[in-house]
Amino acid sequence: MSRDDLTDIPSFAARRDEAVTSARPNAVPGRSTRPPAATGQSSLLGRLALTIAFVAAAVACAWAWQLQQAYDMAAAEAKSLGARVHDLEALLSDTDESVEKSAAALGAQLNVVDKETRRLEQRRREMDARLDKLEASSESTVSGLKKLETTASTEAKTLAAATDAIATLQKDVRALTQVAGDLERLGSAARATQTHLERLSDSVNKSNLERAALAKRIAANEEWIESINAFRRQVNTSINQLQTTLRQSQTTAGGAQPPPAN
Repeated sequence: MSRDDLTDIPSFAARRDEAVTSARPNAVPGRSTRPPAATGQSSLLGRLALTIAFVAAAVACAWAWQLQQAYDMAAAEAKSLGARVHDLEALLSDTDESVEKSAAALGAQLNVVDKETRRLEQRRREMDARLDKLEASSESTVSGLKKLETTASTEAKTLAAATDAIATLQKDVRALTQVAGDLERLGSAARATQTHLERLSDSVNKSNLERAALAKRIAANEEWIESINAFRRQVNTSINQLQTTLRQSQTTAGGAQPPPAN
């Protein structure tokens, strides 16, 4: 049985190169894909979202590193299998050169080679299945990283919106502070006005007291004037009575003489 009759064993190098070249260059995020750090004005919600995004990115990087380690182990095993295949090819070459040996010994060697080849073929199939699984896991990891990037961009937009809202709230707070200052000034003016009104009220009360005192003095003066008028009327009455008496006396004494003019 010559080397041409044996089933060709495919090399693992091309498969490994295809696996390496099929991996996307952006499978593991670099430092440039990380979201920017939150500013001092960011809210607690934005910081929590960024923290969750960073943790998810770290978990994804760890998972990608584990996949890379498994891939490296598979590549090393494939390299070992390639070395064993090379040894088997050398053994087959030696067998071709020693074809004149015993048929029984050659048959035994061919059986061993066939068993080893089948075992290696089975191992190759297992390695292909593992590589397919690794490629599927890599694709799922890449899709997960894309989802994480989308989530990070969404969280960044949310953070920007929250920052805008905070800026608007700060403007409102400044406006309210100005209004509070105006209200405080109005309160001070109101207190000053109230003090002035209290002083005016005290002045009005004092004026009312003085007017009451003046009213009492006017009433007393009126009573005094009334008493003077009553006394004057009494005096006038007495004078009139005296004048009447005097006239009567003069009439009685003088007879027909006219009374003197008043």
